[in-house]
Amino acid sequence: AVVSLLCLGEKESDVPETKLPTKKSGSKPGIIYMSSIPPYMKPNKVRNIMSQYGVVGKIYLQPEDTEIRKKRKLGGGSGKKKFTEGWVEFKKKRIAIAVAQSLNGNIIGGKKGSYYHDDIWVMKYLPKFKWSNLTEKLAYDSAVRKKKLQQEMTQVKKETNFFLEQMDKNKQITAIKRKREERQSASGTDPKLESSDVHSESSENSSRGPKQRKLAQSSVVNGNICTSVLSSVFTQ
Repeated sequence: AVVSLLCLGEKESDVPETKLPTKKSGSKPGIIYMSSIPPYMKPNKVRNIMSQYGVVGKIYLQPEDTEIRKKRKLGGGSGKKKFTEGWVEFKKKRIAIAVAQSLNGNIIGGKKGSYYHDDIWVMKYLPKFKWSNLTEKLAYDSAVRKKKLQQEMTQVKKETNFFLEQMDKNKQITAIKRKREERQSASGTDPKLESSDVHSESSENSSRGPKQRKLAQSSVVNGNICTSVLSSVFTQ
């Protein structure tokens, strides 16, 4: 719209044209958070359903942990990829608010007997939430997972190194025993008999009481005295 301001004595061509301010086309986008995703529903399916209510921008669904997927598959379950949570961006904020309020807690519906007919939407509108916040969250989660993985790998390396050290020690001890047995067998002594003789002798000494040991010592002393006396008598 052009407004012409004409003053007395001025021609229309001499008056500058002034444009009136116009409203910005469209509105700010709005983001919906889905705390759970129906089993095995993929991003394309979510986009097709949400596009029925308005223009959809970006969509991101968080894949489940690979370890959980492996355990489910080993337990006889499905190996298909699942998603745990998701974010959907509508081009208009008012559409996002209306969709979250109307669909939350209701069944997906559609054709009766379809795979997702009885699944329930669990979602809410995120006020003052931008897509950049989501990318920051994903980057933070990725860094946390990477750090956790590094810690687990470090722990595994420590345990592996400890196991290898123990194996080396056992090998060294076994080699020492084998060399000792080879030396003993080369000298003509049976290492088993020698060890048993030593053990029996030590057990015999330990089984004697203190009185018996004293008597044995005194008998030796008395025998020496008697021998010395007799030798002195016969020498005279």
